[in-house]
Amino acid sequence: MATKSRVAIRFTSIDNWQEKDEEILKIIKDDTGTDGFPVVKTVPPLYLPPALSQKAIDKLKALDGISVEVIEE
Repeated sequence: MATKSRVAIRFTSIDNWQEKDEEILKIIKDDTGTDGFPVVKTVPPLYLPPALSQKAIDKLKALDGISVEVIEE
């Protein structure tokens, strides 16, 4: 089984959040099967999705306008 990692996803601006939100949620849902996860309700928000595969993390990191931080456990 592939290793999965927890991440924190931050948007660099409100515009990036509005432009990238659907794409990010699709990557997360395709990888985890859910789009329900903790969100820090700031503007723009901070996403704390379930553990993601390296493939999904790489897809997220390839997007401009967001920061993906792997959370060490």
